Amino acid sequence: MRALIRPLAAALGAAALLSSAPAVVAAPTPQITWEECPDLVSDSNAECGRIGVPMNHAEPDGAQISVGFVRIPAVDPTARRGTLFGNPGGPGAEAYSFFNNDGGIWPVAIMAEWDRVAVQPRGLTGSTPVNCGEEEPSSLGMHVRRGGFLRELCGQHSPGYPTSLTTSNTIDDWELVRQALEEEQISLLGVSYGTFLASGYATRYPEHTDRVVLDSVMNPELAWNGILGAQQEGYEDSLHDFMAWVASNNDVYGLGDTPRGVHGAWARQVFAETGTTPTVAAPAATAGDLPPGLGFTGGFGVGVMNATSSFNSFFRGLASQVFTGGDQSDSLTLNTTRELLPDVAQWDFLAQVINGEEPLEDYYYTAYEEVEEELTEEELAEERDSMIGEQMQLLLICNENHQPGSLRHLPRYAWAQYVTGDIFTYPNARFASGAVCSGADPVTDLPPIDGSPLATRPLVVQGTGDPQTPHSLHGPLSEAMNAQVLTVHGNGHGHVAWGNEAVDEVVVDYLRTGRVETTDVPGLNG
Repeated sequence: MRALIRPLAAALGAAALLSSAPAVVAAPTPQITWEECPDLVSDSNAECGRIGVPMNHAEPDGAQISVGFVRIPAVDPTARRGTLFGNPGGPGAEAYSFFNNDGGIWPVAIMAEWDRVAVQPRGLTGSTPVNCGEEEPSSLGMHVRRGGFLRELCGQHSPGYPTSLTTSNTIDDWELVRQALEEEQISLLGVSYGTFLASGYATRYPEHTDRVVLDSVMNPELAWNGILGAQQEGYEDSLHDFMAWVASNNDVYGLGDTPRGVHGAWARQVFAETGTTPTVAAPAATAGDLPPGLGFTGGFGVGVMNATSSFNSFFRGLASQVFTGGDQSDSLTLNTTRELLPDVAQWDFLAQVINGEEPLEDYYYTAYEEVEEELTEEELAEERDSMIGEQMQLLLICNENHQPGSLRHLPRYAWAQYVTGDIFTYPNARFASGAVCSGADPVTDLPPIDGSPLATRPLVVQGTGDPQTPHSLHGPLSEAMNAQVLTVHGNGHGHVAWGNEAVDEVVVDYLRTGRVETTDVPGLNG
């Protein structure tokens, strides 16, 4: 999620599989092996290392793996206030680049006053990566029982490891890194899934927790089918908000002065690339969208357009697909739109893609039709790491998935995935239907969440137009953590260090003092 998405492994023992109770972290303190930072780390002052940790923290004397991390020392040692652990979300997002500052986004005060530490999640390259084989699995098993097939496949190559990929084990990985760095207390900054991870750490180790910032909070009560299934409405709403924003800046982009007009320009671009039009519903029509000669119909005409909008989008998309044989999911513009909607800072670029000012070839390092043999070694490594990230994400999600899927979503998923190619429907419907984790029952309980023992109440930062962790669902975790809430009135997923100075000012003041004087700020497009 900040960024949201490949015989059962050797048994780990009943306690490991069915309990997420705090593990007793064994002495002695782990020893750090310092090493050269990977290319993902751009800060020349960064220090990278790794420690050995138990594959399963409930069995500290069992098999061992390694966990990598990056530490960026405070720029001003005389002003240093402590250490800030951060996680970018996912699950499965790589952490090495989280605290990079290539674009000057991280607040100067955070860089100056805190060491910043990001622990690379277990299962990813940089820590011990999960090994599921060299080739991306394409078996029928990945379609009919995806979760079970992947768990078994990865278990063949990494015995015992797939079922160890849990939030509970990752929490204890953080604790061992804290011990290795000899920090008595750490502050925490989690984004998206990272809010659950940070909350779990603060709950298990309150005596070692200072400040806690939870940016774009997920609802663990819906983990995981419910969380990912709920994103469809958020993405469609964000699409319409983006088009309204572009329309309000028609003098800049020239794509139309109504959201429906911008949608038309966007759909024409998708059609030019694939011979099909997108089936996602267009934004609500206004009087400015009435065809010439029908302006006299006023509100009645607008009502008719809106009442038939979803059907018309679906019918046009399906009809064009039948006549041309195209597939909308092959559209670079369509895929880029869904990818960038959660990042409001990229909306300007996205609008320029649609009006032709920005070629997508500059955004993607390789075209879809490029064959693997033409890729450089570096690009091949990126492809492998990306596949490992997808596999790790699905393994963790299925290991912790306690939200049952509903078969009523299965036809919608199958139709969107295999017939229409609607990427605004099938990624979410496949989770809502339960198809993703089919054949893989959960192996662990979710870590408990309770902020009441903390000396300082956490800070939740939540956007009103967040497509991935909707504002309406932040309550359960915020309340369980007894958090103070900063509402960001605008779109976007992730707000700290994304260029919103009002948000960063509140967060810096909270990290310094533990107090929150402001409860509402505008978003970047608010």
